Formats: sequence, structure tokens, C-alpha cells
Amino acid sequence: MLKELFSIGDAADFVGITRRIILNYEAHGLVFPDVKEDPSGNRYYTIDTLTKIRTIRSLQNLGLSLDEIHGYFDNSNDLLSMVRRLEALRDELNANIKALYERINQGFESMEIITIPPQTVYCRKIESDSIAEKTNLLREVALEALQNYGPAHTGQIYFTEAPITDAKDMSFFAVVPAGSKGEHILNLPAQKAVCLYHHGAYEEFPSVHDTLLSYAREQKLTPVGIFRHCYLEGPPQHKDKSKFITQVLLPLACSK
Repeated sequence: MLKELFSIGDAADFVGITRRIILNYEAHGLVFPDVKEDPSGNRYYTIDTLTKIRTIRSLQNLGLSLDEIHGYFDNSNDLLSMVRRLEALRDELNANIKALYERINQGFESMEIITIPPQTVYCRKIESDSIAEKTNLLREVALEALQNYGPAHTGQIYFTEAPITDAKDMSFFAVVPAGSKGEHILNLPAQKAVCLYHHGAYEEFPSVHDTLLSYAREQKLTPVGIFRHCYLEGPPQHKDKSKFITQVLLPLACSK
């Protein structure tokens, strides 16, 4: 019979985790040994239990807590909300992959037309001339949003918008969980935009803006009158400004 079973050490090696993690799964009531020898306490598992352990680990790697995984197995959780959370985690992963590709392609700027997804955001409008001051204001807005509404599971945590004609009149945005309510909460609809990933300092944005506007004119596209800057990598990740990565968007009134 033991030939058809796996020891806890073999199970851990098979899944690529430690024995302690399997014991933690047991403590949470997620799995149980199929055979437990007395008095040694040696644990053995069938291939089915091994498969379940592997599934638990995969769900953990996707960002689910052990309590959420427990609800997944006993159907006590709202599966639709879990699917939406996994979709949000997928979007965040895709954004991180995109940022990595942009680092690989540093120095090569390509234009594309994308659809900005709908978002619920915390928004503050503040006039500022200094790039350093704008950076600090964005941090403050992001902190206010996090303290008041909690984290949003999305790849784009915060961004700014400014009119094409006046870069001082800026709006600072932090993405918050869908369904958030409050004085400064906005629900932004999906929107087409010309997109360019800029590698470099924020002081270089004016030339990026000119490039986007030239492309829009050539393609006979109509901007709505603002630029949006989505900050993928910046001061929190790099001291060298040349390593900053910003998604610069020119939202469109209509798509081509």
C-alpha cells in the first residue's frame, strides 16, 4: 500500500515547497494525510492529495489567501468576486510584463493606439509648476487614497492628467477599488488613446507630447485635449532618471 503513497518529504519535493508549508495547509484544514502512522506521526499522501496540494500552491501564487482557497474548495466564497480579483491580478501581471519588455526595449519608442480600461479613481486637482513638487503631490494623493479606500488590485496605481494647453493645471489620480464612494471619487469610462512608453526623465515630457500630437495629426485623429502620464517605474525604483518608464497617453475623442 505504501508504494502508492508519498511521504511528506516526497510530496514537498514534488510540488516544490517545504514540509512546513504542507503542515500549514493541514492546520488550515485544506488537506489531510491519507495515512498517518502511530506513534511516529509519519504522514503519507495519495496522488489525488498531491494534486490538491499543487492546486493550493498555484492559487497561492496567484495571490489568494489560504482562507480564500478554503472557500474555493468548499464553495463558501463568492466565486464571481474571486474571478474578478484574479482578473485584476492578471492585469497587474500583464502590466509588470509590459514594463519589463519596455526595459528590454529601452531607447526604442513605438506608438500604438490602445483602449484605456474603465477605472474608479481618487482625484485631486492641484496647480503646480515644479516637477519635484508634482512628484510629491502625486505621492500625497496616492497615500490619501490608500488610507481612505484601501489598495486597488491593478497595474496602474497612479497617474496624472494635464490639459494640452496648460501643463500647470494638473489632476492627480490614484486608482481605488471599484465601488468606492466619496467626494473625490470618479468613475472614468473606457477610452481610446495614442500610447507611447517613454524611457527617461520627466523633464523630457514636452518632446514626447510633441511626438504624440504629430502622430495624431498625421493619422487624422482628434485628441480630447489632455495628456495622461501613467508612472510605471520612477523615483521609488530608480535614482537614475534615465531608467524611469512612463506610459504617456493622448486620449482621443474618436478612434480611427
